[in-house]
Amino acid sequence: MSPLPEDDTSSLEYAREHLYKPDATDAPHGHPLLSGSDAKELPHVWKEETLRDIVHPGERHVKLATLLLITASIFFLIAASIAGYLFYSGSNAVSVDKISIDIQGPTTIAGGDVVSLSLTITNNNSVAIQNATIVIDFPSGTRDAEDVLKEYPNYIENVGTLESGASITRSVKAVVFGGAGQKLTLPIAFSYSTTGSNARFLKAFSYDLFVSTTPLSVAVEGLTETVSGQSLTLTLTVSSNATVPLDNIVLTSALPFGFIVTSSSRPLNNSSFLIGTLMPGGRSTTKLTGTLIGQDNEERIFHFTVGTAQTAQDQTLAVTYMTQDVSVRIAAPFISTTLALNGDTSSNVVVAPGAAQNVSLSYTNTLPTSVTDATIVVGISGTGVNYNSIQSANGFYNSANHSIIFSKDTDPSLAVLAPGASGIGAFTFSTLPANPANPTPTITFTTSVSGTRVGQANVPGEISSSATKTAKVATAVALSASSLHSSGPLNNSGPIPPKVDQTTTYTAVWNVQNQGSAVAGGTVTTVLPIYVSYTGLTAGKGAFSYNDASRMVSWNVGDLAQGASAQGFFQVSVTPSLSQKGNAVVLTKTTSFSGYDRFAGVQVSATADQVTTETKNDPGYSPANASVQ
Repeated sequence: MSPLPEDDTSSLEYAREHLYKPDATDAPHGHPLLSGSDAKELPHVWKEETLRDIVHPGERHVKLATLLLITASIFFLIAASIAGYLFYSGSNAVSVDKISIDIQGPTTIAGGDVVSLSLTITNNNSVAIQNATIVIDFPSGTRDAEDVLKEYPNYIENVGTLESGASITRSVKAVVFGGAGQKLTLPIAFSYSTTGSNARFLKAFSYDLFVSTTPLSVAVEGLTETVSGQSLTLTLTVSSNATVPLDNIVLTSALPFGFIVTSSSRPLNNSSFLIGTLMPGGRSTTKLTGTLIGQDNEERIFHFTVGTAQTAQDQTLAVTYMTQDVSVRIAAPFISTTLALNGDTSSNVVVAPGAAQNVSLSYTNTLPTSVTDATIVVGISGTGVNYNSIQSANGFYNSANHSIIFSKDTDPSLAVLAPGASGIGAFTFSTLPANPANPTPTITFTTSVSGTRVGQANVPGEISSSATKTAKVATAVALSASSLHSSGPLNNSGPIPPKVDQTTTYTAVWNVQNQGSAVAGGTVTTVLPIYVSYTGLTAGKGAFSYNDASRMVSWNVGDLAQGASAQGFFQVSVTPSLSQKGNAVVLTKTTSFSGYDRFAGVQVSATADQVTTETKNDPGYSPANASVQ
């Protein structure tokens, strides 16, 4: 083999040139490291077939997996289609949708009527159903159509097996009650099972009934407007609209705050009236009277409910048929009045005993319309009134019933009292003196107003209102102060008559008498002049004390029962000055009493004149003995 031509180009350089040469051929080149006949030629370039075999060695396997995936998808779609068809066609399944229930009956009833329902059930399944049960629940209070006294809460029947395509019809009757306009819903359930299954199938629906009239109704008649404290009467009428007798009928009431029952035509037991039995078309009337207390323009609601009781002994409502609400507005008095006692219009007034009292009564028409023939009457009563002293300048005093009347006869302006018009009536009287036999004297004024108005519905044409005011008469305490020298419980000394620059002692005497109701914490006080000394000698009830700074003598009398009295003594000394010669000497200044009247709830007081050397209560007293010599 001839040697290869000499080529000094390296294999790397040759490969580069061949790679970038557009028209490069695949001419073989010997391996520079191999020579001779045993040398094997190695390709210098990548052949296309070889490269493709290297890059896609599993192409044939990929095509096989894709084919299997497509086949599986087609099979799934076919299976799903078949399953869906079987499911929705239900050719071999039991479904509640293939149970047909048809109910025939009224949709509007009168409460208390017999309701008749026709129920038809059809099995449209391809197989029989077993242990089929019908349940119909009725509203509370439903009665058996065969016996209205027997409760009928539900209808239950097990109809057993119902073959494919078979139907059953049932007639159900019941006496159903409800309030007027009420919607009653009857739940109906049909349940069953199938052969070879423990499952229980249920088909539930409801049937609606509308009550056109209630078996029992209650109507309320009365004023829709009243004055606070004025008598108010409500007439309650219970009517039966049922076609059967109803027993144990009860009318319950929810009365508003401020309403006080004064009377009723039927016994009221825990806000309930027992009506009893009403025959079809029967009626029962009850009158309820009371007073309604409240502020002007307040609205109060009365609730009245009629129904049947649990039992004749238990008046708790078992069935409620109707509730009637009544609204009553509290209006200001049609003619407002204000009574003032000695100018005091407050509700708690206390007056003195044995004294003249002035009463004024102002009135105003508060209505938007005129009031004709207005009459205002003030009645006066009580143990503290001297009835012989009552007088009125513009009213008439009726001594037969102790009332003062103001009307068009005494005041022409009351013939027609225009809207907003006002006036004043007045009278005087005297209280009785305090008396232990009358320990709690009072005076009561009752003001009544009447008149006529027109043009408003549900309010009285003849209007009236009343108001009461009570005053208390306080007790009276009598207080006296005097002096002694030669008598009394304390021993005195010194010349009588007193002499200039010589000391003489005297006994000051205090007497307290309670002439009326009990008094607590009675205290008597006085102040000594600067020239008088307090010796500290005392006698009598209670305790004495003296304050050097204020020169005040205090006597703690304590409590005084009605009609009780007390007496106290204390000693003072005086050394007259030349300037007092020829005159009686003042031993104490004005004396005062203070205590608390337990009945009237006020402080009561009394005063006594100053005490001098005039010892008028001494035996053999002479006015000359009082003057300083």
